[in-house]
Amino acid sequence: MNKNKKKEAILKAAQEVFSEKGLRDATITEIARKAGVVDSIIYHYFKNKEDLLYWSLSEQMELALEELTFHFEGILGPVSKLGKMIWYHLYMNDFNTGNALIRKNLLFECRSNKQFYNHECRKTLQKYTRVLVEILRTGVDENFFRNDINILLVRDMIFGFLDEESLACLSAGEISETLPDFEAVMNLILTMIELRSETENPSSEKANKADLVREAAKSVFAEKGFNKSTTLEIANRAGVAEGTIYEHFKNKQDLLFSIPREKFQLYRHEMEEVYRSDDPLIQLRQIMRSHFLIFLSDIRFLLVYLNDVKLNKQFYTTEAYPQYLRYLDPLYEILEQGKQKGLFKQDLDNRIYRNLFVGAFTHMAIRWFIIGNLSPLAVMEEFNQACDLLCRAVLISPHQI
Repeated sequence: MNKNKKKEAILKAAQEVFSEKGLRDATITEIARKAGVVDSIIYHYFKNKEDLLYWSLSEQMELALEELTFHFEGILGPVSKLGKMIWYHLYMNDFNTGNALIRKNLLFECRSNKQFYNHECRKTLQKYTRVLVEILRTGVDENFFRNDINILLVRDMIFGFLDEESLACLSAGEISETLPDFEAVMNLILTMIELRSETENPSSEKANKADLVREAAKSVFAEKGFNKSTTLEIANRAGVAEGTIYEHFKNKQDLLFSIPREKFQLYRHEMEEVYRSDDPLIQLRQIMRSHFLIFLSDIRFLLVYLNDVKLNKQFYTTEAYPQYLRYLDPLYEILEQGKQKGLFKQDLDNRIYRNLFVGAFTHMAIRWFIIGNLSPLAVMEEFNQACDLLCRAVLISPHQI
């Protein structure tokens, strides 16, 4: 058996053994015996058992790419290609023998191993996922899919969705086949991303254009900063004529300040929905989490707010600032309830505490996202510590923390 034949035999044997037994229970001895070679030969081609597993998946994913390319023949348009790719995944689930089953098992086995994400074999899987990225990108460019979708996020949502379908069939046994779910799966995905023409009244259409311009401005300001951005760039990003901007906003600065104005109106509404508990301390913690999460849920707004709005003196003379203050009204209400119930200090100055509350989170956000590069776990740890300190500042008895 020549060198290439030996390597092929080892990979084929490894795929079958890993698929059946998993990484933990599979042994090099068993793989070698199945391949018809001695154990030591395997280490001429692969570093260890994990390395062999990853290369086994890599070969399977190359085959999957070839098969998917074949299935795409004669398929035109991003919607049809998206449908075919999803159909292909569900179709593969329903084959319980051969390469289809091996591929699924190897994929789940590799992805449950942290080291896989640093291995060069992950590139093959990335090549496969890029097929979906390109379909989505083409769909956006050709006006089949909404132009405001986060393509990488949608990619992850779709593959996560398909993973759950696979697990429900292959692992949980909730369903015996996944192809019958195809229509429902496609309907959910297209509902999320497909560009739909809807009949709207003129005022609604006008508001939507203003929102479109505002979202585009947020992206451009976040990327380049207010001073280096132009209305032409914003118009191009929004897909409207430059003159459209001036139908909704007086100038670039008015557009800038409309971003926090609208955001704080939205945030105020969201915060009002948060407070259901009668315990002021619980409510205070809830408002901290809400403030933290709603800002971080839109990183572009956070960057615009920190870089161009918060320290801009003119912000405080615009209509956006009263919206900002109204957004914080629930904080005052919680503090007053805490005082009435004898939980919070009676001499607490709500306005000064508000400044502590807002200033603390603003500066932490600058260090986390502008200056430094903290891990999500480190950010959450610091956030929890800050919550404890902010609660301690208002309590009559700090031992309640």
